[in-house]
Parts: sequence; C-alpha cells; structure tokens
Amino acid sequence: MLRVDSENNSDLSEELEELFKALANINRLLLIRSLASGEIEKISVTEMAKIMGLTQPAASQHLKILKTARILHAKKEGNYIYYTFNKGALLKHKKKIDFLFSCAIAKCDQPR
Repeated sequence: MLRVDSENNSDLSEELEELFKALANINRLLLIRSLASGEIEKISVTEMAKIMGLTQPAASQHLKILKTARILHAKKEGNYIYYTFNKGALLKHKKKIDFLFSCAIAKCDQPR
C-alpha cells in the first residue's frame, strides 16, 4: 500500500487543488490545448482576449492562473509578455495526479 507522511500529503493536496482549479475553466483548457498542440506557439493577453472574445482583464486573469500553476512560462518581448506551454511542469503535475489515482485505486481494491 502507498503511504505519504501528513506534511507531504498536505503539500501534494494543495498543489493538486491549485492545478485542478487552473484546469477547471474551458477557456484555460482550450488555451492549453492550442499551445500544447503547437497550433499556436505563444500568446499575449491581447491576442488571447481577441481570439477567445474576452476582455483583456479576463484574459490576463486566466493567464495568471495558468502561470501560477506553472502550466505556462511568461517572457517579456518588447512591450508584450508572451506565454508559452511548460511541458515539463505538466509532466510533473501528471505524476502527482497518477499518484493520487493510484492511492485511490489501491484503497478501493482493499478487501472490506
């Protein structure tokens, strides 16, 4: 059976909560798909607002949430900040999600 000490468990829970909140919006999921697939290489707040029909403050908030969850990198180029997909961070998030599900499945598989 898998075990995690309570301090690490709390850290993991907080990280997963942040990740799931970041993924809990259709606009953010569409943006992640577009960046991860290579459909678009990078995006600015202005471009996201235009493409998705959002206000710039709303687009900025979505990008901030994804950056905080480390799903996106931000890089200033001239007067704009461009956001790109952070594949390495998403792979780390996947490992945490896999661990969560393996714990749940191990618990469910225990005889009662």
